[in-house]
Amino acid sequence: MPTNHAIAKDHLGDGLNRKWLVFAGIVVIEITMFVGLLPWRNFDHIRTTDFINFYAAAQIMRDGHGSTLYSAATQAPVLFSILGRNTHDYFLHPPFFAAAIVPFSYLSIEHAFILWTLLNMLLVGAMPLLLSKCVVFVARKPYFGLVGAIFFPVLTTLTLGQDSILLVFILTMGYLLLSRDKNLFAGLVLSLATIKFQYVFVIVGLLLLKRKYRLFAGFILGCVVLLGISIFTIGVDGLMQYAGFVRDYNAHDGYGAIHLAQMINWRGFFAGMGWMSHLHLLAALGSLFSLSFGIATVSRSTSTENLGTLVSFCVVIAIIISPYAYFQDATLLLLPLYLAMDTVITGRVAGVMRGVTLGACAAVFIWPLILLAFGGHYWWNSRIYLMFPVILCFAVVLAANLRNQSVMPVRDSSI
Repeated sequence: MPTNHAIAKDHLGDGLNRKWLVFAGIVVIEITMFVGLLPWRNFDHIRTTDFINFYAAAQIMRDGHGSTLYSAATQAPVLFSILGRNTHDYFLHPPFFAAAIVPFSYLSIEHAFILWTLLNMLLVGAMPLLLSKCVVFVARKPYFGLVGAIFFPVLTTLTLGQDSILLVFILTMGYLLLSRDKNLFAGLVLSLATIKFQYVFVIVGLLLLKRKYRLFAGFILGCVVLLGISIFTIGVDGLMQYAGFVRDYNAHDGYGAIHLAQMINWRGFFAGMGWMSHLHLLAALGSLFSLSFGIATVSRSTSTENLGTLVSFCVVIAIIISPYAYFQDATLLLLPLYLAMDTVITGRVAGVMRGVTLGACAAVFIWPLILLAFGGHYWWNSRIYLMFPVILCFAVVLAANLRNQSVMPVRDSSI
């Protein structure tokens, strides 16, 4: 009979082989992506991406004009010099993010975009390796996690040069630390997600209801550090200007740069349905109802073995109630999809809810492709706001699992 040492050695060998397959997959994806990006050395491919305002902000910071970064008078000329036309698609991310991307400004915009895209693709490939340390079904078959690379919002994020992949990677790191009961460090990591603060404030706030005080302390500490970096970068006056710039941009609906029907939240759904006369009121009521639902659900959950479902639910609620949640931000759903599938595969949801959860995951993954196939063959004119009802249903399924999920032994099965 094989000894325990031999069995452990076999499991270790299997684990290493699986991870090497992931590494090989990442290398293949990176090479493929690089070859595919070669035509993007032509600026015509880049001029319609959101990476333009990232690059403009990095240039402004590099040239020492950070104190006036959040001003149309500063950003507009730089954007015009890059695009050759006027645009109101301004840089609205926090100052510390602008400082972090300054190195890209030392490259041509074409090469900077290629590098940014390859780095984001690398983060997508690294997610299964992170999750293999805390998610059972990914640990068994970590290469299965590479399927996330073809999740349509991920592809959209890569095409637009957006930062949603970076955001979901930060959330994944935070979850890994939470699963290891390193709540303080998890909070510190999650503070980095304030690059899009409309999501992480909701996520951390809901987790606080479960007495995650060390998480909250780490998050506040991280935010204080990032605030200090921001003040050092653009000054107190620049920081106040940032708050005013974002407020004015929102009050004027982006001066025409905000396309509401491309959002996947209450605001986008009502706009896409044509209910514009009371849009702000309806969106506010929908968000308030969803937030109340989220608070009630998290507060009443009692199981201590459902951290993955809890975090998944918080992420989905954050997307639903966010005032700004474009289709590319559906990339954040990658983490809830991994975690929800884990509850199905390991048998922590049973009976009817097992099939319902599996169906909800499949719907989130496939529905964007269906909209694309029967729409205008481009995501922005394929009624993408209809993604919202599917996300809403996913939230309800997660809430049901969070309320009813029994503590069941994890089955030693594979997919």
